[in-house]
Amino acid sequence: MASRTLDLPQEWAYAVVTAARHHGHWIPLTRVDAPARALRAGDEVVGRSALVLVDRMRVTHADAPHELRLVKTGPLLLGEVVITVRPDGPARAVVDWVEDGVHLRGPLPRRLTAALLRPSLEAMTTLALWRIDRSVRRQRRRRT
Repeated sequence: MASRTLDLPQEWAYAVVTAARHHGHWIPLTRVDAPARALRAGDEVVGRSALVLVDRMRVTHADAPHELRLVKTGPLLLGEVVITVRPDGPARAVVDWVEDGVHLRGPLPRRLTAALLRPSLEAMTTLALWRIDRSVRRQRRRRT
């Protein structure tokens, strides 16, 4: 699990972190196709990393500004993504991003592939939240 406190109110933090179309700014070598509006249950999201890895997801639960859940539907990755946002005072929010049980489709044991993927997924989500935080801080400095 990656976790980060952002200097944004909960509603803004949720909007920024769940704007899937912008995840290419935060996750290296990634482009994401998703609705331009806030995600809703049933929406499809497709990420492409390094132009070869396709990551299809379906939104299963969207409870703004608290939680977003997606299920990975393949073709290679399966599992669940849960992003939760909770207030940490009036102008700050804690974001938790969990890639839960994400594993490879195929003949290898789910437990094995999940264990192999866990470090890179944690690094990716940690980097994404760090980049979001850096962007928020830069925007604040420009305004002052």
